[in-house]
Amino acid sequence: MARIIVLDSFPLSCIGKNLSHHPTVTDRCRQWIIQCVSAGNAVRIPAIVYYETLRELERLNANAQIARLKVFCFSNPDRFIPLETFHLEEAAKLWADSRNSGIPTADSQALDGDVILAAQALSLADTAEGLIVATTNPGHISRYVPADLWTNIDPD
Repeated sequence: MARIIVLDSFPLSCIGKNLSHHPTVTDRCRQWIIQCVSAGNAVRIPAIVYYETLRELERLNANAQIARLKVFCFSNPDRFIPLETFHLEEAAKLWADSRNSGIPTADSQALDGDVILAAQALSLADTAEGLIVATTNPGHISRYVPADLWTNIDPD
């Protein structure tokens, strides 16, 4: 069954890396993403995740990886989820609700990208059966939207 798979920062970062001679977790993750796309799943990239991934590549001056990242994110016009005002408003509500319930997902001074990611993913929920966020840390994100370890998500 095709579904919408929203990538978090680690899976997205794997797209830009070079393949190694000895398979690594990064190589397996990149292959998993390729399998997800090949199986007809809609792989989506929230703007906040793109930013989190790109900023580290910029710090490293990893121009080839940046180029591969941009091709992946923008070669399919539906893949990238631009950040809109309504995403920020929903993220602010999620952040406030978690604070008020005594279960914050980040330090009170932190931007808390997880709630922005969740808000961007939630904006797809009306059109998506089988929406899931692929991550390495589903704990915080799964409070708001279905999320699991990327290794637990069957690409088919």
